[in-house]
Amino acid sequence: MPVIFKDEFSLGTDPGGNPIPIAGTAYTKEGLFAVLSVVLRNVFVIAGIILFIFIVVGGLGMILNAGNAEKLKNSSKTLSSAVIGFLILFSSFWVIRIIEFLTGINLIQGL
Repeated sequence: MPVIFKDEFSLGTDPGGNPIPIAGTAYTKEGLFAVLSVVLRNVFVIAGIILFIFIVVGGLGMILNAGNAEKLKNSSKTLSSAVIGFLILFSSFWVIRIIEFLTGINLIQGL
């Protein structure tokens, strides 16, 4: 039977008597910022991968559809949107870094 601690669930204890947590709490300031840090890092990575795919697709579309004006226009829009998305992602990264500098809170640990 799991042992329930205040704001923390456990699978029991290890041989040293320490609880084996299932999930901790995000109610403390440190817990909330740790969760936020993980979420922000993953959002930046996923957005970067998506942007890379859109840039490659837009670039290949421009190369492969050089003879078709309508498809070339669509590829150009895709590439333009990807570049704008990159600028938004880049700007949001630096806004978060400035907030970290001003407040002293480390929001994106490891980047």
